[in-house]
Amino acid sequence: MKGRLVLKNTILRLKLGVAEHEKISSRDVPVTVSWSGEITSGPTVDYSDVCKTLAGFEGRDYDYIENLASDILIILRREYPAGRWLVTVTKPFPPVSLKMESASFTVEGVENG
Repeated sequence: MKGRLVLKNTILRLKLGVAEHEKISSRDVPVTVSWSGEITSGPTVDYSDVCKTLAGFEGRDYDYIENLASDILIILRREYPAGRWLVTVTKPFPPVSLKMESASFTVEGVENG
């Protein structure tokens, strides 16, 4: 049997952005992670443990959403190598020439084998 776990818009508080004014203070950065794969009885991936892993990113400093998403994926795949992970990092109201609600970037990792 296959299953899917989604932790939608978990808020990490960190510094994010290339411009100096973006790094003056921390911001809330929504992160969505999902895992899918074969399940047995009980939780295959404990979402409480995943939240503890994500909490390790609080307070960090990133220039790009792509780097943050990639670093999260690397850690999750190391801790839970089976299955398929998707990590989406969203930057609300990015400072660009057009007004937009958010920009997001998603990375994907599948089990080796």
